[in-house]
Amino acid sequence: MYSEIENGSKVNIKGLDCHLPPVGYILNRLTDEFEKRKILSSSLKKANQFWERTPLPEDWDRHRKEEEFRREADPNYFDPDLEKFRVQEWDRRINGVWFMNNGKPVYLTGLHYFYLNWWRIDIGYPHYREPDRKYFYFLQHCIEDPNCLGMVEVTKRRQGKTMRSGVFAYDYASRTKNANSGIQSKTSDDAKKNVFQKAIVTPFKHLPDFFRPVYDTAKGITPTSELRFFETTKRGRRKTKYVSEAELESSIDWKSSEIFAYDGTKLQRYLGDEVGKTKDVDVWERHQVVRFCCELDGEIIGKMLYTTTVEDMDNGGDSFKRLWRNSDQQQKNENNRTVSGLYRYFMPAYDTLYFDEYGFPDEQRARTFYLNERESLKSNSRALSSYIRKNPFTIDEAFRIDGESCLYNAMILNEHLDELTWKKNIIEKGDFIWKDGVRDSEVIWVKSHTGRYRIHWLFEEDSEANNVIKRGTTYSPTNNGRFVIGIDPFDHSITVDDRRSDGAAYVMKKYDSSDQEQSFKFVVEYIHRPPTANMFYEDMIKLCHYFSCQMLFEDNKIGIKNYFEERGYAKFLMWLPGSIKPGISGSVKSHQLIAEITEEYIVHYCKRVPFIQLIKDWLEFDINKTTRFDAAMAAGYTLIGDSVKVLKQRKAVNDVSKLFRKSKINI
Repeated sequence: MYSEIENGSKVNIKGLDCHLPPVGYILNRLTDEFEKRKILSSSLKKANQFWERTPLPEDWDRHRKEEEFRREADPNYFDPDLEKFRVQEWDRRINGVWFMNNGKPVYLTGLHYFYLNWWRIDIGYPHYREPDRKYFYFLQHCIEDPNCLGMVEVTKRRQGKTMRSGVFAYDYASRTKNANSGIQSKTSDDAKKNVFQKAIVTPFKHLPDFFRPVYDTAKGITPTSELRFFETTKRGRRKTKYVSEAELESSIDWKSSEIFAYDGTKLQRYLGDEVGKTKDVDVWERHQVVRFCCELDGEIIGKMLYTTTVEDMDNGGDSFKRLWRNSDQQQKNENNRTVSGLYRYFMPAYDTLYFDEYGFPDEQRARTFYLNERESLKSNSRALSSYIRKNPFTIDEAFRIDGESCLYNAMILNEHLDELTWKKNIIEKGDFIWKDGVRDSEVIWVKSHTGRYRIHWLFEEDSEANNVIKRGTTYSPTNNGRFVIGIDPFDHSITVDDRRSDGAAYVMKKYDSSDQEQSFKFVVEYIHRPPTANMFYEDMIKLCHYFSCQMLFEDNKIGIKNYFEERGYAKFLMWLPGSIKPGISGSVKSHQLIAEITEEYIVHYCKRVPFIQLIKDWLEFDINKTTRFDAAMAAGYTLIGDSVKVLKQRKAVNDVSKLFRKSKINI
């Protein structure tokens, strides 16, 4: 899946190119050669071609007993028909298989075949599902990629993720010498009962003996804490009859959810179950410990699988979100690895509900079902958020915030976020640049998919832009009555979740009696961290120059003030009533003011925000951790800057926050 294959094909899944062998061929992992194999088919008729599992041959148990009986006299004896079947199934488990599905050849990875054909779960053997095929392709790519530690998966509840993860934890340790698999879940009880016993031991006991290596039965035939692939040492008693060429000396165990439970242990496979629901442990910090169980001197020696639905941010979701954000396969460092070492995978709920006989999901039918359920819960915002989070269409919905966790009106914000998710072509990315590279001449818009700015609206006529008054080496704005800009300069410190803060800015159209529908609309967003502070300041000058209006900024970071003054743009710096300097101080009072004025704006004008990042920031905003919310802070300064207009005639006071606290947004 990881390496390109000559004459093969590829499918892109979540940004990863997964490479398939030529139709009818497999890569024999023992010889490293491509070899032709029979394509399985349930029928010669196209419509009757679908997945059918390969059962044990007829009278298997009887022939197996005969083989065992003859081995007592001749240890080298084997039944040729049984051996042929065993070789066939091991070949498919290791190398994969092709089968015909409604007239089309489909390739299954070895692990997927093993899961479908032999991993008996609580409802019987799994059905073939197209979404599972993509999942196993992605997982196999992660296993083969030398710079990938594994994958982290988010999907809906009761989607079979624990059973799939069980076969992942079992497979390698049960066929490799001196290999160890470890399991953690949200609690010790969950790791033991829901994962180890239900998703590993129970299917293990139903496997045919040739897939069940010799294991230690000293504590009974149903292990509760560890599945050890060792010969059983029993004094004066007959040895277990399970067949194996030799003991593997491998094991699968589980431990508590505690951060250091596996510290110092070498693991070839690690399973982190329900990591988005782990309450009393920071799963990001735990990952920093466990990942080194799968690494040795910089080389990846084991693979990890994290899987979960996401619960309330206060119940584990917040630290998991950090793990998710740092696992983006589209963002890698110089070592060609993500920050976490993992790749991330999301499966939408509408891919998991209704299937035809060929395993394809009926997405439209599923969407209709879920949307009807959502509609019935609209009167209960907390229940609605919980339902959406458990059955998400997008990863944003999986991390959805409910009313009790949100400072603002979560129902309004979530509804608008849902709307924005489905809207197309309302935002354009690009850059504002000086025309012909000449500073202070004319700012023009250049569309670019890598641009730093996102725009929703620009002047229809170029003549309306750049209406700046120049007197000598100084410049003055002319559109203060039409636009306002709020800026949150980036800080050089690191945020609490190890992110460098970005510089952020918004442009908002002020109240216009001739166009009330467009009044108070945010029209430009900038969230970026250029290599130097001066580059950010110059970006802000270009923004001010194009719209020819003032900007309000956090004056604790004086670099932007000095830069504007040195460049001759001092008159673009906004002064608040009663202040002795331009800007607004970042303080508890100003943060409280931002929260109050934002709350009022959301109630009245939330639908006039076209920027998804701003809605997300408002949903998660924590007034005690403002450095994490660059977008929300910049928007807050924008709203404060807009409210200055109605206060100009008031008597100046020293405590500016008191003055603003009594104000209302312009209507």
